[in-house]
Amino acid sequence: MPFIGAAIVGAIGLSGFVATATSALINLGVAAGLSYLSRSMLGATATSDTGIKTNIELGGNQPRGCIFGETGTAGQLIYWNTANENNNYLQMIFALGEGPHEDLTRIWVNGKERTLTLTASTAWSKTYRVSGFATESGVPVLYVDFYYGYEDQPYDADLVDWAKPTSRWTSADRLAGVCYAKVRAFYIDTAFDTGGVPTFLFGVKGRRVYDWRKDSTNGGSGAHRWSDAHTWEYSANPIVQLYNFQRGLTLGGELIVGMGVPPIDLRLDMYTAAANVCDTLVADPGGVMGPAFACNTVVSANEEYGSVIQRLLDSCAGSLYERVGAYGPIAGAAQSIVYPTITDGDLVVGRPVKFTAKLSRADLINGVFGSYVSPDDQYQMVSYPARTDFGAEAADTEIRRIQQDEPTITSSGMAQRLAQIRLKLARLQATATITLGFRAIVLEPGDWVRWNSARYGDRTYIILSLTQNTDQTVTVNLREIAASAFAWSAGDELPAGDPGIEGDTSGLATGVTGFSLSALTLTGAGGAKTPAIRVFWSPISDPTITAVVIEYRIAGTTDALSISTSSVGNGEYLISAGLVPNTAYELRAGIVTFPARATDWTGWSTISTAEQLAGGVVPNSITPAQMTAETRNLVVTLTQAALTSLQASVAQLALIVADVDSAGDLNTRELARSLTIQLGAAVASFNEQIVAAVGPDSAIVAQITDLQSQVDGIGATLNVSFVTEATPAGALAAFRVKATAQDAAGGLLIVAKSGPGGVNYSEVWIDATRFLVTGSGADPTPVFLIDTSGPSPVIVLDGDVLAPESITAGKLNVATLSAIVANLGEVITGVLRNSANTFRVDATSGYLLISSS
Repeated sequence: MPFIGAAIVGAIGLSGFVATATSALINLGVAAGLSYLSRSMLGATATSDTGIKTNIELGGNQPRGCIFGETGTAGQLIYWNTANENNNYLQMIFALGEGPHEDLTRIWVNGKERTLTLTASTAWSKTYRVSGFATESGVPVLYVDFYYGYEDQPYDADLVDWAKPTSRWTSADRLAGVCYAKVRAFYIDTAFDTGGVPTFLFGVKGRRVYDWRKDSTNGGSGAHRWSDAHTWEYSANPIVQLYNFQRGLTLGGELIVGMGVPPIDLRLDMYTAAANVCDTLVADPGGVMGPAFACNTVVSANEEYGSVIQRLLDSCAGSLYERVGAYGPIAGAAQSIVYPTITDGDLVVGRPVKFTAKLSRADLINGVFGSYVSPDDQYQMVSYPARTDFGAEAADTEIRRIQQDEPTITSSGMAQRLAQIRLKLARLQATATITLGFRAIVLEPGDWVRWNSARYGDRTYIILSLTQNTDQTVTVNLREIAASAFAWSAGDELPAGDPGIEGDTSGLATGVTGFSLSALTLTGAGGAKTPAIRVFWSPISDPTITAVVIEYRIAGTTDALSISTSSVGNGEYLISAGLVPNTAYELRAGIVTFPARATDWTGWSTISTAEQLAGGVVPNSITPAQMTAETRNLVVTLTQAALTSLQASVAQLALIVADVDSAGDLNTRELARSLTIQLGAAVASFNEQIVAAVGPDSAIVAQITDLQSQVDGIGATLNVSFVTEATPAGALAAFRVKATAQDAAGGLLIVAKSGPGGVNYSEVWIDATRFLVTGSGADPTPVFLIDTSGPSPVIVLDGDVLAPESITAGKLNVATLSAIVANLGEVITGVLRNSANTFRVDATSGYLLISSS
């Protein structure tokens, strides 16, 4: 059949690609004073635009743009034509970018890669024969002409000769300044067995750019000239690309891509140093040398400037700083320290010093994973081997990994190196803000300095920003850094997977855990009942797991239904559609990840559906038939008994709840957290459990928290419990704290109880050997002590604890009083005498006796 199919409908004119770049007037994304930091200096961030264009664009007003580095693109189809008597000659033009591009490197036809063989070359174009498409006699029938995209490139005579009508393509149609691929094919049934128009994906070496280091008139050495694009060369160097983007690439005097920054506002010395870092040769495990950093991306005129700049900087772990109104980049490499070592004596007295030694736990990173662009996989994203700091993971006592995708990187080794830099920088956690004297006026953002502080330690920092104050002082914001963060050797690179296979994902979850099932019946309006199955798994926080997939089938069959949920952190999912009552089902679960990696299914688990609540017989459990009012009262009695003794843990309630729940009569939810860290004989642990359960006429919730510390047999524990319960028989609330430090123990219990027959009371129990009271800011005053030396504990008052006028005569029952001075007023007594009986007043007998012996 001829080359006419549903894939192309109607004629596509030339106006679509030659659209005006009006968005360039409003995309002023870089303002004075702004700086750009690589993701290596920041937390986990997502890249909004990958710069990969693998889907064909058909006509229309597409944004102008170009390719930096080498990447894949389906291009923009701007022209097609069929000719010959049987319409079996096809011409298609795919615009690839604007301005001179380097070459066509690869091609995929209908999803299969084919070999390109160069057959002709001119100053303006190259012609390639595409393998795999030939007549039975071996005559090739598929060719691609690659036009570089110079403004002065000539027209294509083949397009003019076969144009229908002749005015559709003339000698004036040169596509000046447009890099394009012209596909020409002769339809042969045996060659194009799929029929219709084939699809194409092109691998393209992108924009030829200006490199000032190769311009002898601009401090370099070579023939490059900014005013003559014919002198430019291809470069994947992200700093060279950044320079060209900032200056702006033009065609016919019109700014097409970039910012239009005057060259005087670009610190050429900093661009040179950063570009040289990117060109530094690094060996892979096979000894093959390659540049340290490269960037491969598609840049469009409708993008915000900041988005493009961020992509270029991320490709080299670099940052862009504004220094006195001019831009200067720094690539990912160790910098020299030229400023004298800062000491505490250099800090301006009276100015605040802000120092933080550690990041918050939420910002800790001990592993980096992600994906990069694989040319062998048609420029799709595939995983690179994950980078993990196992020492940091042990110190953090948990896995703290982030996803760092590299959409501009086409090398597994380079992607790993960027991930390793991010990981190492993340472990350098100190930040500070200090104010220095006038001599620090020479410091600039991006400089490395050493601050040797007696209080805060001896560290190297990078200056993120600074403020020159009106009093001739300089306030600098610092972030810890080290040369070791950028160290890399061939032995550090982990082997990547084969094309089409995801990279190393060791340490990442491969499936769900805690998989379990529960059968239940849903009752709707009018009493209609529907069987359902609730699926449980351990809640997932891994950001690479995007969905949990559940498969279910009737036991003994092979046809399974599938359901997926993106709410992986919920830990449960309810299946109610299409289930047959009173039937045995098999279920299993798996995960979906991005980037894709090998995952595992759980084993098949069996459960039977029913129209009513049901549960199996569990040893020592309470069955639904046994859950009578008397049984519920027994639960309450057992709960009270557990609380009336300080030695009985409130945790027993959790056991009672578990027994009731095992019978299926309660809906139960549990939350648990634990943390343990050990170094030698020192162990510290934290455990918390929360249990909440509700039944037809009962509700119980308990929270139990335990802290434990131990070193060489010396230990301390703290247990805190909260319990509330409500049943038709009454309500109960209790709070308990128990503290133990080796041989010392103490605690507090507060109970409130409400029950039938007016049984309402509250109690406070205190277990302590001393009871002290203090006012705000005052020293504690002992109120009483517990004397346990006798057969029974005795409360002993301790200290001056009597309030004024709190002791009355009725409260005194003593044999002797001493050291009393008092105005007694009227005294009614029997005998008043001294101890020697030489002075005696006998009021009863009526005499006074005074004698010397």
